[in-house]
Amino acid sequence: MGTGYTRNDTANNIADGNVINAADFDGEYDAIEAAFNSSSGHTHDGTASEGGAITVIGPAQQLVATSAAINPSTNAGLDLGTSSLQFKDLYVDGVAYIDSFSGDMSVATNNALQFRDPQLAINSSTDGQLDVAADTTVKFTSPEVIMTDDVRLKSDASILTFGADDDVKLTHVADTGLGATAATGFQLSLQTSDISVDSGNTIGKISFNAPLEDSGSDAILVGAEIEAAAEANFGATDNSTALVFKTNTSAAATERVRIKADGDVVFKGAANDMTWDTSANALDFADNASIVVGTGDDLTITHNGTNTSIVNTTGELTIQGDGITVQSDTGTEKYMDMDVNGAVNLYHNNVKKIETTADGVDVSGDISVGNLNAATNTISSTNTNGDINLSPNGTGTVVINTDLDVDNVNINGNAITSTDSNGNIDINPNGTGIVKLKYNNSDVLVTSATGATLTGAIAATTFSGALDGTISAATTATTQSASDNSTKVATTAYVDNATGFSSTSSDASALAFAIALG
Repeated sequence: MGTGYTRNDTANNIADGNVINAADFDGEYDAIEAAFNSSSGHTHDGTASEGGAITVIGPAQQLVATSAAINPSTNAGLDLGTSSLQFKDLYVDGVAYIDSFSGDMSVATNNALQFRDPQLAINSSTDGQLDVAADTTVKFTSPEVIMTDDVRLKSDASILTFGADDDVKLTHVADTGLGATAATGFQLSLQTSDISVDSGNTIGKISFNAPLEDSGSDAILVGAEIEAAAEANFGATDNSTALVFKTNTSAAATERVRIKADGDVVFKGAANDMTWDTSANALDFADNASIVVGTGDDLTITHNGTNTSIVNTTGELTIQGDGITVQSDTGTEKYMDMDVNGAVNLYHNNVKKIETTADGVDVSGDISVGNLNAATNTISSTNTNGDINLSPNGTGTVVINTDLDVDNVNINGNAITSTDSNGNIDINPNGTGIVKLKYNNSDVLVTSATGATLTGAIAATTFSGALDGTISAATTATTQSASDNSTKVATTAYVDNATGFSSTSSDASALAFAIALG
């Protein structure tokens, strides 16, 4: 127990009107000093010998102390320190209720600002890092949370959830990527904040690249890209947008496929493009663009702006169908048509000229060939008269290099000539057949087993061999000069007259014999 204050001036020397000696004051000061000595002085601990406890401090008794608390005399009526006179450290083992902070609050290294229990706390485990710990959930109720840099979800299979009902989720798939789910199917919307969109502006874009590839250079550039680009200036009735797909083997990705606003799909080539024309339901190839088929590019179809080519370099080019027609670009004129189990027809100026049949080929009109080879032994005619015409063009000839066996030969010209080296022409009927020469469809010369029968007159300069028959009287007018040694054909009457001899059988119409006069 400390020493209480005991007054030394028991005689009341220190009073008004008295002479006060220094000793009087000195004794009183000593008693006061003893009472408040830090180790032995009066404690004011509330006991009778020490005096009552001090419960009110301040010029206006603003600070009130009780057995349970130290309070200001009025609510919020007393400050603890000032901006220029601050307390050093504050140690609180319990709960601190602070309505607000008007300045910075510092939490010492490795210490935490704890809520409820040690599992709910905020601390800084290392310089530059703020750790927020919660055993279940950290909840932000602000309508907007702004992060000035990265947000990292450190655990595998971590989930980022959206919506009042957690209906949209992004789930981390370790070493692979993100899984996205939504209550009615996941939708990703890429939007532009431009208030005026012009042709060529990007609406949204997804890029693919490997920025950490240690090869550097082209390896870290964008290798593939999907871009939504405006195809026209946007307006109240126009939001024409194309979807562009880009790839590359080196350098930045370049356009390969474009899906246009009208639905057309353009496949970009190095020099020539191919387009699916939605409105025409057609696949359009630009001039010099090719359709190439086969592992070894065996079949190629190309149009160069003027002509179209189909080139097959391996095996056969087969076209199959029960009915095949080749026709003009307008479809109004046929070139060829074919039917299964039926005819193959060839046309000239949309008129059928050649038709295959079960028996062979029917030709309408002339046929001109370099060489005609007959696989069988018959060339026949379906003409109503049974005619077969062999007609060379211009001054050409019909040459038959072997025997010709025909039923009838009709000559439209006026000559039969021979290309034989001797100029021979043989007319040789088969077996016992005969050869007839007709004039105006009447027999003039008919061959037989013994020779030939001549009907009508014959005029010749010379004859060789025997003659039998009659000769017209006109022949009797033949004259012969003394110097003419040629052989003549004459009647017996002419011979009698020429020789000066008469014959009982001389007849102006009877054929006699050959003579020579000189």
